[in-house]
Amino acid sequence: LPVSANHATDARMDVFCIGLWGKLQKSYIDVRIFHPGAPSYLPKAVKPLYREQEAQKKRAYAKRVIEIEKGSFSPFVLSTTGGTGEECGRVMRTLASKISDRHGNTYRETIEHIRLRLRFALLRVCLVSLRGTRTKINYTPISNIDINLL
Repeated sequence: LPVSANHATDARMDVFCIGLWGKLQKSYIDVRIFHPGAPSYLPKAVKPLYREQEAQKKRAYAKRVIEIEKGSFSPFVLSTTGGTGEECGRVMRTLASKISDRHGNTYRETIEHIRLRLRFALLRVCLVSLRGTRTKINYTPISNIDINLL
């Protein structure tokens, strides 16, 4: 494996599926979300940023997936402004085509549904990371904890 590859024993991709690109072919997808408005990205154009993020993911995982896992790898790069990388668009189009064929819906309806679900999922993640979760965490006061071990 190249030096830039992820050599960790617990390295794994975010999504695994069979049959995305070919019948019974293993496919691995790794998601990256970046913010193009970050100070380090401001001097760069947006389109090259997507290619750069995809290239980083491919350097880290593609060889490992092809040689060790015997599958295909697709980086799924999204931005916080709602844009997607080329590979991400390709994955969504293939997925929409397969789902629309199977369920008898039109391709247009299916791709709209996938994009809508993805937007709401990203919005939910952003809100939880900024604001925190709404579920109340029950803390036990330290005075109520029995530390008598005998």
